[in-house]
Amino acid sequence: MKKPASSGHKSGTASDLQSARALQSRGQFAQARALCESALRHAPPDFDTLLLLGVLAMQQQDHQASVDFLCRAIEIRPNSPTAYYALGVTMCGLQQYAGAIECFDKSLALAPRYADAACDRGSALFELGRHQAALESYELAIHIDARHVSAWSNRGNALLALGHVSAAIASFDQALALNPESAATYLNRGNALQAAGEAELALDSYDRTIALQPQDLLAHANRSSALKQLHRFEEALASCERALAIDPQHADTHWNRGLTLLLLGDLHRGFADYQWRWKRAAFAPIQRHFRPPMWLGDTSVQGKTVLLHAEQGLGDSLQFARYAQAVSDLGARVVLEAEPALFALFDALPGVDQLVRQGDALPLFDLHCPLLTLPLALGTTLDSIPAAVPYLRADTDLQALWRARLDTADPLRVGLVWSGSPTHQDDHNRSIPLAALLAHLPPGPQYVSLQKEVRESDQAALQASGLVHFGPQLQSFSDTAALCACMDVVISVDTSVAHLSGALGKTTWILLPYLPDWRWLLARSDSPWYPSARLYRQVQPRDWSTPLARLAADLKVLRH
Repeated sequence: MKKPASSGHKSGTASDLQSARALQSRGQFAQARALCESALRHAPPDFDTLLLLGVLAMQQQDHQASVDFLCRAIEIRPNSPTAYYALGVTMCGLQQYAGAIECFDKSLALAPRYADAACDRGSALFELGRHQAALESYELAIHIDARHVSAWSNRGNALLALGHVSAAIASFDQALALNPESAATYLNRGNALQAAGEAELALDSYDRTIALQPQDLLAHANRSSALKQLHRFEEALASCERALAIDPQHADTHWNRGLTLLLLGDLHRGFADYQWRWKRAAFAPIQRHFRPPMWLGDTSVQGKTVLLHAEQGLGDSLQFARYAQAVSDLGARVVLEAEPALFALFDALPGVDQLVRQGDALPLFDLHCPLLTLPLALGTTLDSIPAAVPYLRADTDLQALWRARLDTADPLRVGLVWSGSPTHQDDHNRSIPLAALLAHLPPGPQYVSLQKEVRESDQAALQASGLVHFGPQLQSFSDTAALCACMDVVISVDTSVAHLSGALGKTTWILLPYLPDWRWLLARSDSPWYPSARLYRQVQPRDWSTPLARLAADLKVLRH
């Protein structure tokens, strides 16, 4: 947001105002403010002095004082668009974005061609998550002033938030054409390019940001993500270190470094950094706050009741519920709180003394531990992953029911999962169009859909395929587990069903993107988490042809 300019009208001691503005231009805000405050003590309050004081207090991050000065200025001159604009900027500093929007609206009502007010109104709307309204406000600023660099750059952010990645990149390019020295725009452009899967170009944008602003924390942090996309892992870690040298408490960088270390198989250091997730804004809605302390493996649990609780996706719960037995082996009484979708499936999970449905009242406990903190608490390394499978079992009655629904004449049954949740942040990399998968599958086996929901884009391929599909009849994960148990092999992209099948000890073939989730590690066809799993990896980003060809060849061997 730009610094509001004064109206240019001088009253009171004009020389003091002129001197104060000169000090302000040199960044000497405290001296300028002291001079203005002295002028106020020796003369009646005037609009220009109060406006300048409001701006100076804002520049010193003294937002409440800024509000006081600006409100006094508005009392003297209630029709000043500049004062309302300055008050809006200050309200943004206080994170009172709704109030800021009201101020910007008043400023624009008084001065409809006030481009800065339109642009900063867009930024306040953006902070409230009103991205379409923000876009319209940025476009108003551009309509007023086609050379408004901040409006073009911020318009790119709004377009990116709305999923219009190509348009966002074009908007950033326009901003850079107007100002090739804008470090912030290069940073934003890098983010958009990374969202478009153009990691190499994103890296160049981050490097340009750093060339202009060597201490830009986010440029170093986001550069690490681009390098990881390019499989340049050591360089990615080095970028994390540079970011942490700027801000050792930057939770997102610790998190990113942790994910990289985990992907490289350094579980000890990786899970330590992974614990920083609780300091990330994205995790605030799911963080649990209990009076008993979190167990990090630093105290004995002998004779104590330990609550283990889910925190993220169903796949995570399926993978890490295995640790209940390890906690029980330390002498604890284990209470497991499970998502309703997994409650029945976890009923016979080894090591669990009491199972509680998420949302129900919890019993008394001495310590608690989120499921994905358990590897840290138990000091897990690649060599000590608890991998005894199966640790989940399908209900035998349900299994018999599902087996009766299948064609028993076919000697080989293959379960298929080709897409996960469309809201998953990496869904565009991990899911496969059904038609692309079916084109590689050899004839012969009975192919069975293990998906409850099928996307609209896959419906035509499903109808034309002859694939056995039960859809809504899969009412629970217990049903899915029973149907998995009827398969000879389960083929899945990286979704919860891959974890379910692996936990059941079924032969599970998992299709993985070029940059997989950390738990699948790198450059190996097996998984230390699931001994019955085989991994099929992309060798180029967004290219499924190679892993699907390998999988098809292995299916033909299995068939014979």
